[in-house]
Amino acid sequence: MKTLEGFALFAGYLALSLTMLAAFTWLYIRVTPYDDLTEIAAGKMAPAIALSGAMLGFTFPLLVASYLQTDIAGFVTWSLISCAVQLGVFWCLHRYLPPRIETNNTAGATCYAAAAVCAGLLNAASFIP
Repeated sequence: MKTLEGFALFAGYLALSLTMLAAFTWLYIRVTPYDDLTEIAAGKMAPAIALSGAMLGFTFPLLVASYLQTDIAGFVTWSLISCAVQLGVFWCLHRYLPPRIETNNTAGATCYAAAAVCAGLLNAASFIP
């Protein structure tokens, strides 16, 4: 019986995590001032690096929330907080480092990705008891 309960929790958190990651990625792509998908399809590395960092930064808090077995409402709340943090990091950097991604500046994109990952790790660590 415990195995079935464990599998149900695993499946539920995995499905919800993937859904939240897809929703975050969709939103991130929509709010950036450039067309991520077109730029990535054209082979530009900068938007791919920045988007990858944001996705990783978003995922770390979800990992901790699921590990701590936060209830579904708490999990969704941490997802929304993580989304807000990642979007805030992007807009702060975009304001002070324009226009790095749009010009395919991989050094600038690496800074975006590193900042997103750092913010995600700090966000995740902030709710570990």
